Amino acid sequence: MKKNMKSIEAQSLAHFRRVLLRQSLLTAAIVSFSIAIASLFGYYPLEPHYRILLFFYAALHVITYLFHRRYEAYYDMYVNIVIFSSLVILGVMVVSVTDDEFRLVWFLLLSFASFMLGGKRYGVMISLWIAVIVYGLFWTRDIHLSGYAVATFGMGLLTFNIFLHHFLDKIHNDAAFLHTLVEKEVQKRQTQEQILLRNYRMTNMGEMIDAIAHQWRQPLAQGSMILLNMQEELENPRYLQEKITQLSTLNQHMSQTIDDFRRLLHEEKHKSTFDLHSATDAVLKLMKNQLHDIALEYNNRVDRPVVGYKNELIQVLIILFSNAIEALNISGISHKKIALILEQKDAKIFVHIEDNAGGINPSVKERLFDPYITTKKSSGGTGLGLYIARIIVEDTMQGKLSVSEGLKGARFTIEIKGE
Repeated sequence: MKKNMKSIEAQSLAHFRRVLLRQSLLTAAIVSFSIAIASLFGYYPLEPHYRILLFFYAALHVITYLFHRRYEAYYDMYVNIVIFSSLVILGVMVVSVTDDEFRLVWFLLLSFASFMLGGKRYGVMISLWIAVIVYGLFWTRDIHLSGYAVATFGMGLLTFNIFLHHFLDKIHNDAAFLHTLVEKEVQKRQTQEQILLRNYRMTNMGEMIDAIAHQWRQPLAQGSMILLNMQEELENPRYLQEKITQLSTLNQHMSQTIDDFRRLLHEEKHKSTFDLHSATDAVLKLMKNQLHDIALEYNNRVDRPVVGYKNELIQVLIILFSNAIEALNISGISHKKIALILEQKDAKIFVHIEDNAGGINPSVKERLFDPYITTKKSSGGTGLGLYIARIIVEDTMQGKLSVSEGLKGARFTIEIKGE
């Protein structure tokens, strides 16, 4: 987690510096080109050699900008080009543009840019170069600036560097503190999700046992009837053999039911390639008794396999079917219907489950996937099913789970990637 956060921080800083470099290149090119053009028309007094140097400086920055857009890997080289070419142009300006009493201010902007683009060490190094250039020219050339002005600039440059150094430290510390808070919140959320998932699994186990009871009720009744009939035909070996075969078939069916539910509760560790129809078929088989009085419309338009966790998808489908069945039972309508539609669009696969129970209350719809939000409190709903379903689909399967209004009820859609 910490490595990921540091990686994100480094990527964010690199992106910021790339954008700042491009803006600096364009700004320097536009300003220098504008000053050179203005001097051509007499609006800005410049010596001819300095005007030519400004045109060259502007062209160099435009070329560097274009190269940076295409080859971002050479960032450090581009920074050196913009900083050291600026040192040269500003050094010449100090000697040539003697009418500008505030020309040393440009060095402060350059110092700031070097801190932002290259970091603290690079900024300090460039500031030392600036001090060497300014004081070297002051001592060796007549730059038409008083010793007081140059000394004031030196003190300002030193103060500016101290401020920038602490400013960058503050930004770094604040970013680290923010990342720590985010990391704690992420860990807190993951812990809460694990607790909710554990609670849901406990509730789900109760529902599974209830489903097994539904699956076993009819075979047990049939077995009881067979045993009663066998008592009356104990002298008929052929009849007894036939009933023993029937009992064996019922026993295999009940054993298969246990295996089906056990596989469903088994947590998969690795993704697999599976047929979507096999997952939906397993769900319909497991929920056969709950769907006995509901008309099912099944439309499969998918001809490609799915890569993911089959058992997890089956759990999500059971949650959605259970919600649809519960909504239909609460609605009290006589002609209950659930539509299961599988379709593919490009590389994505969509699973739609739609009922005709009348839709979702608008006041609940926006919070439907939040924990402990339920529309069936009277029937003992926990409000965790849809929340867990979304976690499974979006976090485990990297898909999307959404809800919308169907023709006569709610329509849940699972969006996942095909193979």
